[in-house]
Amino acid sequence: MNRNFCRPLSKAVSVIAVITLLCLSGPNFVSAQENSNAGSLEYLDSMMDFIQDNYRDDVSDRQLLEGALKGMFAGLDDYSVFFTPDEASDFISDMQGEYFGIGVMISKAGDYVLVTKVFPASPAEAAGIVPGDRIVAVDGENIIGTAIYNASALIKGEAGTTVALEIIRGGQQGVIKVEAVRGPVRVNPVSYEINNEIGYIKIDVFNANTAEFLAPVMEDMEDRNISKIILDLRGNPGGEVNEVVAAGRYFIPKGLITRLDFKSEEAEDREYYSDLEKVRYELVVLINGMSASASEILAGAVQDTGAGVLVGTRTFGKSRVQNVIPLLTPEASEKYQKRLGVRLVDGFELISRYQVTPADDEIIGWVKLTTGEYFTPAGRTIDGVGLTPDVVVEDPVLLNGISVYNVSRLTVKSKPTLHTESVDVFNAEKILQMLDYDLDEPDMKYDVKTVRAVATFQKDMGLYSYGVLDFTTQSALNRELERLIKETDKQYAKAVELLDS
Repeated sequence: MNRNFCRPLSKAVSVIAVITLLCLSGPNFVSAQENSNAGSLEYLDSMMDFIQDNYRDDVSDRQLLEGALKGMFAGLDDYSVFFTPDEASDFISDMQGEYFGIGVMISKAGDYVLVTKVFPASPAEAAGIVPGDRIVAVDGENIIGTAIYNASALIKGEAGTTVALEIIRGGQQGVIKVEAVRGPVRVNPVSYEINNEIGYIKIDVFNANTAEFLAPVMEDMEDRNISKIILDLRGNPGGEVNEVVAAGRYFIPKGLITRLDFKSEEAEDREYYSDLEKVRYELVVLINGMSASASEILAGAVQDTGAGVLVGTRTFGKSRVQNVIPLLTPEASEKYQKRLGVRLVDGFELISRYQVTPADDEIIGWVKLTTGEYFTPAGRTIDGVGLTPDVVVEDPVLLNGISVYNVSRLTVKSKPTLHTESVDVFNAEKILQMLDYDLDEPDMKYDVKTVRAVATFQKDMGLYSYGVLDFTTQSALNRELERLIKETDKQYAKAVELLDS
């Protein structure tokens, strides 16, 4: 992860202008007034002195001030928060859909960190890392048994730096050492497939890449004359207003998509429109309790305009809008007060109003601050209420502790045998566990117990029962996975039913 997000601030500003949550970047949201309560400031100074004099360990003024700022913003609502520069870097990278790393998806497999996906044209691909590799050390630090987020943090780093990985690869003896040069990795939040002339599109988050990655998907839908689409927004926590509006313009008929209303008189209220003259698709949108914020903008617009049907459970209910704003240090605030004759804490205000860009060390941190709210085309605000689906269908349940969404289809490209290890084995074990076959916790090892479970499955399916995960068996397991998805995911099944009727 690039820890120098605020260097230089002028570049950070252009980034923030794009990725502020549910709104365009606007100035003047957090400027202090000259008539601030002097007594409160003196009290804060006295409290800091009290801590300095009595607290057992050393603590700096900066630490105390950061703690005070965290407390101030945390007390406003559930969405306002103060970030230190490092924390802001992580947050902004997530929303921007780009981070600095090697380009792999990882998950836990027992005590191991398992590579489940390698992004095309990534540093990981260039280094020869493949799905199924188990990472056991990063820069000499053993990560067997470590939490997944700790492993991820070690693998990420500044662009251009090298990370040394030690991996175990199925079928090979010993540890393989590889080096990868960290670079920018862009996260694609859009996935899709076409089944029986119904297009299925899942959007994980509305990050800065969503519209770009959605465009070729919609082109493919058009080229293949797809007229029925299931849009899956389940678990989508939201993101950027420009991105969700761009997605909405494929589905929402001509007219209002959403309206943003801000408290500050200096922040212009916004209205976003679709210019779609004719709705092309029969649409079902899947939602649940974790569909929030920007995803509720799209779902609400679909419901209000009659562009489709909402299926699932009530959404989260967040219509509040946040901006991400750099805050000046006390020293910088005092410095610019002397120079400009006005007391400021908002770094954007300093830039936009006075054309002065503060230095990196003049920013104490960033605040994600609730600045307004959005409304659906019909003028509804759903904050704390959520959207009620047109067709209520309960959320999918786990099968023997496994979610069908955490299982990938077998590749049908190789035939794992006894004592081999692969991602296909891992997913086969998950499918078998969901089907209630007797085997150990899925760990991608094709051991004797897994062989026996496969042989039993083959017998039950009327196949030759010899325990080899051959192509016919893999195809049968894939069919069983499809069946489990349809049986377990009744929301998806209902969407298909509505579109087929």
